[in-house]
Amino acid sequence: MSPEARPPHRHPRAVLLDFHGTLAVARSVDEWIADARTRVPHDVDPSAGLSDRIRNVWVDARQRFPTLDWDLDPTSHRHAFVSTISRDDRASLELAESLYETMPQQWVLNAGAAAFIARASAIGMPLAVVSNIALDVRPALNRWGLASAFDAVILSYEVGYAKPDPRIFRLASDSLGADPRHCVMIGDSWHDDGGAAALGMRCMIARPEQMHRAFELALPS
Repeated sequence: MSPEARPPHRHPRAVLLDFHGTLAVARSVDEWIADARTRVPHDVDPSAGLSDRIRNVWVDARQRFPTLDWDLDPTSHRHAFVSTISRDDRASLELAESLYETMPQQWVLNAGAAAFIARASAIGMPLAVVSNIALDVRPALNRWGLASAFDAVILSYEVGYAKPDPRIFRLASDSLGADPRHCVMIGDSWHDDGGAAALGMRCMIARPEQMHRAFELALPS
């Protein structure tokens, strides 16, 4: 956790959580490719380098589509991913489509997330997911048996705002009935999740592999 991401000095009244890189992480890329290929069994073997392309897909997509705001539009999100993955012979269009379709199945809970949510639920702490995403994360929350633990799920493509726009954090805190100054935002990006600080919200930012420390420190012991 970065030095600035210290635990709040007073107990929060509500907690906002980023989704990918915070609450959830992805399985291995190789498993994802294998999963996607089961849907296109007659496709040719993908060429070398596909794993790296998938890992860098959104960085590459930003270079290819610098003005495309895919976090607000599912059609643009799919187009950016599929066209970037299939732009040459490393993957067929059919495999790229299958990779997109199987993306939500690759999400797994991050280390410490289940224990954190159990602690929050035990003390009646209101929780919200706040994510820049153009896919519905609710099926994943249901799959993990956690949907009932969240009082709100705020997704950029549904509300029309994306982090770091303060309006998405305001919408989340309002949905929890909490003053933003009494909320904590937990995430993995200072640029995006740190936007909550504009409302006086405390921000705890950590790398995905260190997120368990943010979870441990966010709630009163």
